[in-house]
Amino acid sequence: MKVLPFNLNTTVVTRAKGEKVDYIEPGSHLCKITSITTSDDLDNYNVSPFIDFNVTSNNKVGRCRFWAVKQTDKPKTQEWKTKQIKDFLINAGVRDFSDDSQAMNDAVGKSLMIAFISEEYISINKQTEEPVIRESIKYRWSSKEGGKCTYNPDMNKQLTEDEMSEFSMKHSEWTKNANTDYVGSDVEDDLPF
Repeated sequence: MKVLPFNLNTTVVTRAKGEKVDYIEPGSHLCKITSITTSDDLDNYNVSPFIDFNVTSNNKVGRCRFWAVKQTDKPKTQEWKTKQIKDFLINAGVRDFSDDSQAMNDAVGKSLMIAFISEEYISINKQTEEPVIRESIKYRWSSKEGGKCTYNPDMNKQLTEDEMSEFSMKHSEWTKNANTDYVGSDVEDDLPF
């Protein structure tokens, strides 16, 4: 009987509906790489290709996203993207880079120090269409396990004054429209008395 590999590094595990997930917060954390996800794994995703290294730290989850090198990238951008992911892999203890895919898979199960930062952005609540300010946690850089991985709160990106003005304007417009959407009916036949 031939045993097939599990391919655990590419297996996506979904959580039960309502299961609480704690996410890594901004700061420097000792993390373990648990799996890899690529943009190819997503249905109907046809924008910029990426590779996510899914990580855990103290029972919290996070991801380190690296944008794939594209032919249309400028040479300096291609070089920066390549150096960024190679630095991450070296810090995870990967030593053999003769095969890109294998080098990335070799990182699964390894630990390293990772600095995460937060970035605020304007979004829309899908249920109410209300403009909201959200925060995403992003990979900043890494170092070897036990190494120094600097994080300062001033690395976090907050909305600029112009973005806050844009948000306030959008939210005021939404509030005005939300308040005029419901107009009471003259017929009160559904009252309980």
